[in-house]
Amino acid sequence: MIAGIGTKPVADEERLARFILRREHVRADGTVKPDPFMPYKWVELSVTRHLGLDERQLWDAGRGVAEETKTTLYGRADVEAASFIRQRLRVLPRPLPQNPNHADVVDWPADKAAQKEIALLVAREAIFRSTPTS
Repeated sequence: MIAGIGTKPVADEERLARFILRREHVRADGTVKPDPFMPYKWVELSVTRHLGLDERQLWDAGRGVAEETKTTLYGRADVEAASFIRQRLRVLPRPLPQNPNHADVVDWPADKAAQKEIALLVAREAIFRSTPTS
């Protein structure tokens, strides 16, 4: 990881990873369900920026999230920041000691039905990548 890169503003075309920690968040055909894009009770959504990371480093970040949450890493959903920005959300750099490329998607509506609608639209644009076996 490149020190300090995670504090740069997030560009519309920047790729973001939402780590998939529940098998049921991915359909049999490999498409992502909206559930991993729901912000839950904090009304923000945690993502990892691809910026400056190679594939190994990106997967290492995902494994770190799974380890921290005591879950299994099934894969990641990659999506452009623009998918959130088109929904009037913002993606803010929020580096963490264990993940300097961490960011939060903020400005979600408080209403769960409105959140679900946004999550559906974002999920349609997401590309699922299964966790590598080696």
